[in-house]
Amino acid sequence: MTTHYFPEADEPALQPFTQAFVGIMFAHAAFERRISDLMGVITGVVGFGERPENQWKVDERPKRMKRLIEEHRPNGLPETDAIVLCLKRSVSSCRDRNLLAHGSWWEFDTDANTITVRSGVERKNQDQHRVLTLADIQHAATSLDELEVELYKLQSAIERAIS
Repeated sequence: MTTHYFPEADEPALQPFTQAFVGIMFAHAAFERRISDLMGVITGVVGFGERPENQWKVDERPKRMKRLIEEHRPNGLPETDAIVLCLKRSVSSCRDRNLLAHGSWWEFDTDANTITVRSGVERKNQDQHRVLTLADIQHAATSLDELEVELYKLQSAIERAIS
C-alpha cells in the first residue's frame, strides 16, 4: 500500500520508519557528541567542539579536523589518518540523516519499504527527491554507531598518550 504525502503519524504501516528515524537520530547525536569530545581532547580545551564556529559542515570535517590536529599537536598524532578516514566514511550517513531530519517526507511506499524525501535545497545536477529504503536508514544508523565507537577508541588512545 502506497501512502502519499502526509499520512497520519500514528499510521501503523509507518512504525518501522519512525523507529528507524529515531534510531538514526540517536546514532547521529552520539556521533556528534564524540566529535565534539575528540576536538576537546585534541585542543586541550573543554567544550571546544561545542562552539558554533567549530561546528563544521559534514563535507569539510575531514580536512578541518586534520588542520586542527596540525595546529594543536605540532608533533602530530599517530591516529590522525584513522580519524580523517573515519570522518570521510561518515559523510554519506550524515547526509542521509540530514535529509531525513530537514527534508520533507514526501511519499511512503510501505510495500517496498521506501520513503521519498524532498530536499529543501535545490542543487545543480541533483534531484530534490530521493528515495530511501528502510534498510538504507537502518544502515546509516548502524554505520554512525560503529564510527562513533571507532572515534571513541582513537580518542582513548590519544588521551592515554597525552596523560
